Amino acid sequence: MALYEIGNLVHESVPISDNEDFNKIERIFGDCYIRKIYSHIDLIHMIDGHDSERGALIAGPRGYFMKGPAVFLEQAIIQLALRVLNDKGFEILYTPFFIRKEIMQEVAQLSQFDEELYEVVCKNDKPDEPTDEVKYFIATSEQAIAAFHRFVNVNLSFEICCCSDEWLESKQLPIRYCGISSCFRQEAGSCDLDTCGIFRVYQFEKIEQFCISSRHGNQSWQVFEEMIGNAEEFNKLLGIPYRIVNIVSGKLSNVASKQFDLEAWFPGSGKFCELVSCSNCLDYQSRRLKIRYGQTKTLNEEVEYVHMLNATMCATTRTISAILENYQTEDGILIPEILKPFMPK
Repeated sequence: MALYEIGNLVHESVPISDNEDFNKIERIFGDCYIRKIYSHIDLIHMIDGHDSERGALIAGPRGYFMKGPAVFLEQAIIQLALRVLNDKGFEILYTPFFIRKEIMQEVAQLSQFDEELYEVVCKNDKPDEPTDEVKYFIATSEQAIAAFHRFVNVNLSFEICCCSDEWLESKQLPIRYCGISSCFRQEAGSCDLDTCGIFRVYQFEKIEQFCISSRHGNQSWQVFEEMIGNAEEFNKLLGIPYRIVNIVSGKLSNVASKQFDLEAWFPGSGKFCELVSCSNCLDYQSRRLKIRYGQTKTLNEEVEYVHMLNATMCATTRTISAILENYQTEDGILIPEILKPFMPK
C-alpha cells in the first residue's frame, strides 16, 4: 500500500510549485469582471429552490431538499449534458452507487478513505461467509467506470464469477464513457462559505467523462484536450463565463499527471469557483486494475497498460449555482436559452 502514496509522473507542461497562486491561466471565456448583487447562497433561497433546514433535520449537516424550479433546472442540465456527450459518441453508463472494498482500494487514494468516502457495512446472508461485507458509496462515477474493464464477468447459476483479467484490443481505443450518478462525499474539514447553499454538499448529481486510450502516438493527450474541450463547449452553451487553469504540481492528486480545472466566474460572489476538473492519469490506475490492451503477454515483449482519463462534464448543484449568479436580474432569474426546451411552460 505504501507505493500507492507515490504520485504519478508529472507532465512537463505542469507548473512546478505547491502554491496555488502559481496555477497557470490558459484561457478565459466571457466577461469575468462584471459584478452583480446576490450570491448563489441568497438566490437559491430567493427562488425557493431548496430547503436546508428540513434537510439537515432529516439527513444531518448539509442535507437538503431540492425544490420546485431548481429540480427542473437540474434535470434540464442533466439532459443537455447527456445529449452533448451522446452526440459525440460517448457510451452512457448509469453506474452503481456502492463499490466493494477491494475495488475501492484500487480506484481511490488512501486519503479519500478518511476524508471523503462513506463506508457501509452490508449484512452477509451466506452461512459459509459469516463476516459482513464492507462497501463504499461512490464519490464520483469515475470510480465505478475505472473498474468497468477490471474483469471479464460470467454469470453462472446466478452467481457472478470473476474469471480473468480483460485485454482490450488496440482498435477499440479510445473508448469514451459518460457516467451519470449520484455522488456522496464527506468533504471533511471544509467549512468556508461554499458549504452554504448547494455549491458544496454531501450528495449531488454529476455527469462524468471517462476515457480509455492507447499509450502510443500521443493519443491520451489528444483525448485530454478533447475532454476539457467538451466541458468548455457545455459551459459556452450555458453562457457561463470561465477560465481554464493548469494546476500546479504540488496540488495534483497522486493519480494525475496533469490537471486542468474549469473555474466559472461567479459575479455575485465576486470570485472564480471550480466547476470541472480534467485529469490524464496515464497508466497509474490501469496498472492497479490490470487493464491492458494489444496482444497477450505471451505474444508481446511487455505488457501494455491503457491510459485512463477523467473529466467532469457537470456537477449539477455547482452548475445551478453558476447559472443563478450569472442570470440574475432585477425581476428574477433568466433561464439559459439552450435549457428552455427542457423546462416546464
